[in-house]
Amino acid sequence: MKVPWSRIASWHCTACGKCCREYRVPLTFWEYLRFRSIGAVEEKKGKYYLRKVGKRCLFQDGRFCSVQKRKPVACLVFPFVVKSRGEDSALFWYNDEEYYVYVDTYCENVVLGKPDIQLKKRIIEAIQISTGTRRFSEVLTFSPAFDLTFSRGMNMSNKI
Repeated sequence: MKVPWSRIASWHCTACGKCCREYRVPLTFWEYLRFRSIGAVEEKKGKYYLRKVGKRCLFQDGRFCSVQKRKPVACLVFPFVVKSRGEDSALFWYNDEEYYVYVDTYCENVVLGKPDIQLKKRIIEAIQISTGTRRFSEVLTFSPAFDLTFSRGMNMSNKI
């Protein structure tokens, strides 16, 4: 269930991998083009998603993402969803612009309550990534130091 950010006290990523196993990752047009070339895309009802192998993301390696530096926007900002319209309680002002930010409570690390300052920093980063003013995450996903570049298994990071 997605709830307005104003009802969330805090959130942090522990790299549990649950979102990689159970979340269907929607792709932007450009991501579709990039991942299609390696057969990593599936189509459902006219929309494109990262293909799953069994019940997990094609790029999941244990608990971590093997394409950390090239992962789709939806993955970079999860569990946040940034929209251009929404309900008043989801309104977040950033750089004099309105954004409507929701948090997917499917993630077990979402804590309901009054937002803390760290949550607001994470929301700003999610907005920047969603709008294309930032590409890499510093405070959202688990540490980029865990970019595995497929030290185990097949190396796909150089193909996308």
